[in-house]
Amino acid sequence: MSRVFASLIQSDFTHDGHGNLEAVIQTGGELRHWFRDGSRGNAWSPAQVVVPAGVAGAGALIQSDFSDGEHGNFEVVVPVRNASGASDLWHYFRENSDVSTPWRQAQRVAENVTGPASLIQGDFSDGEHGNFEVVVPVRNASGASDLWHYFRENSDVTVPWQRAQMVAANVAGAGCIIQSDFAHDGHGNFEVVVPVRGPSGGAALWHYFHDNSDVALPWQRAQMVAADVMGAGVLIQSDFSDGEHGNFEVVAAIPRGEGAQLRHFFRENSDVSTPWRSGQFVTDSCGGWGCLIQGDFGQGSHGNFELLVEECNQSIVGYWHPNSDVALPWLRHRVLLGEPYPQRLSQTRRIAQLTGEYDRTVWDGTGQPPYAHNRTESAYQIRGTDLGVSFPHRDRTYFLFGDTWRVDQPRDWTNLDLVAYTTDPNPRNGLDLAFFHAPPRISGGIAQREFEVPLDGVSDGQSMFVFFSTDHVKVDGYDLMGRSVLTRCDDDGFSFAFMRELSRYKFVNVSVQRAPIDSHTAAAIGLPGSADVLWIWGSGRYRSSDVYLAVTPYDALTHGELDLRYFSGSRRASAWSGSEEDATALFCNGSVGELSVRWNAQLGRWLATFNSDNPRGILLHSAPSPWGPWTQRPVMVFDPGHRSNPQDPCSGDGYGAFMHVSWAENRCDHVQDDMFDPGQFRDDEYGGEYGPYQISNYAEDAGNGATRLYFAMSTWNPYQAMLMSTVVTREDLGDQ
Repeated sequence: MSRVFASLIQSDFTHDGHGNLEAVIQTGGELRHWFRDGSRGNAWSPAQVVVPAGVAGAGALIQSDFSDGEHGNFEVVVPVRNASGASDLWHYFRENSDVSTPWRQAQRVAENVTGPASLIQGDFSDGEHGNFEVVVPVRNASGASDLWHYFRENSDVTVPWQRAQMVAANVAGAGCIIQSDFAHDGHGNFEVVVPVRGPSGGAALWHYFHDNSDVALPWQRAQMVAADVMGAGVLIQSDFSDGEHGNFEVVAAIPRGEGAQLRHFFRENSDVSTPWRSGQFVTDSCGGWGCLIQGDFGQGSHGNFELLVEECNQSIVGYWHPNSDVALPWLRHRVLLGEPYPQRLSQTRRIAQLTGEYDRTVWDGTGQPPYAHNRTESAYQIRGTDLGVSFPHRDRTYFLFGDTWRVDQPRDWTNLDLVAYTTDPNPRNGLDLAFFHAPPRISGGIAQREFEVPLDGVSDGQSMFVFFSTDHVKVDGYDLMGRSVLTRCDDDGFSFAFMRELSRYKFVNVSVQRAPIDSHTAAAIGLPGSADVLWIWGSGRYRSSDVYLAVTPYDALTHGELDLRYFSGSRRASAWSGSEEDATALFCNGSVGELSVRWNAQLGRWLATFNSDNPRGILLHSAPSPWGPWTQRPVMVFDPGHRSNPQDPCSGDGYGAFMHVSWAENRCDHVQDDMFDPGQFRDDEYGGEYGPYQISNYAEDAGNGATRLYFAMSTWNPYQAMLMSTVVTREDLGDQ
């Protein structure tokens, strides 16, 4: 299943107190070394090419104790195609006395390999250097693959590699080897996890071990780690322990819906008979395998887990688990290699700035800036806000905004949310909004501070039913929205009564829409007798999630009872479950931010818009039904960095126009604000696009079968909500 990614370590090269993260990554036939300076905020950077061509699979990287200076050498084993078209496993190394030293090819490890290898430096030694140990799948006489152990005695680097024993027969992928602290005669056992084919053709991930008290002893099969996997697992021994032995930790891809989920498994080693347990999932957008280490980052007694994983079509993305609390989720870090750039809609335009006093878009920095459309500071004491999800209610279109900065208002209103409405029939030149003076009040002790915002709502003509997020926390500098709750409003937007919690997992951020349902579909879902339902599209971790779907009878919603069914199928088959754990991703992304899903009658499609970091921008997917099949390739609705003049860094569709370009980079614009510290303008802080909330009741015919969509979008710097429009055709929506 692996396509591009190889191996991850933390080296002894240090910046800022932490060792660098180092990886080798295959793209096409090339294997390249990448690294990240030892600071959480730094991006990954490409280094030297290890193998320029002919690479047939992922490489495995370690840092050995061979050294001509203060840093041990880097060592890699990687399959390389030979003249006959088969693959041999080769050893490469780099002397780290000088980081500019090129990589060198050493000896061939094994012939006729069928996949990547795993490499360690063990404690067996005839000199000062421990042996290198490798496990790699090798083709057998019947054409299947067996996992074999190879080693090299490092007393003399000219000594050839030797084949030892077979670890497992009929394997379905690569194995991963470690040397553990289980020891019977001075040497820790070798431990391996490898997928093994079953009689029905699937693969289970099994744990094998070698008792190193006697090298002649055969490998033994221990327990099954996971019953159904889609490729290799990666194994480490961590410092979590209920006894003298640290736990074993594994990440492996398992089938889930249309694709694969990367999941963490572990075994508590206080008792070797203890079964393996399933931990948390890392991503539902897994496109291959992940590689896991325990690094020295961390705020508690345990270093965090660090991971790189293949996602979607061609991406490699970093994740980490903050081990200060095992209940915390895996957190997304940075995209190392991203998705291909999608088709871009060419008619996306900003119409007006909906909030704030001044619109500095065309301002040259002298005199007074032009006024914004609604002049909210002088009219409503509102300096700025974001979001702007909308829905119709009682002949008005209501807008729910997020964290709001006010002037001349009570101190305890700082950061609280904001409600507005409009009866303006024409959005083409902006929308005239009326803003409520006071923030919305929520009963039940529901916090409304930063990152605790309205998510979406519906109306039955009398009451509003609005979902909010609450219980925001920061973990290692990363924002997490804690949970989503349902409220009811009977006074047209002033006060909201807490009804119940919705989710702390995959539906922490939601987009909702009421719709009729036919009896056949209701019965298939498990909701017989339902005439109207509420469709709930959700995402979990903040800007680090896929999109999931749930549904409940609308009548249950009005009573605060959510009889939820979760879509657990794929593009090929519809399935539903009563468990949120079973909810499957509707399409592959992994970095979904603020989400908006609405039905568009002209296109005959459900449209999902959201901000993403991979690819960066406002993206759109579509589907004929709420569960799909959703388009697998996104459409780029808005790319703020797209330039009308590729040679002009100030000609972006957003950046340099109505989104700020840092003056540390280029003096392109004067749209920056002093929102959070009056008088201190954010000259060196970039803007950012998010919250593309469709205003579906304003969608209109654009001629020639096209539809003009309107949506609110936030820009961070300036901290305001913009009214945007775009034109979409059926052809733009692509595959189904």
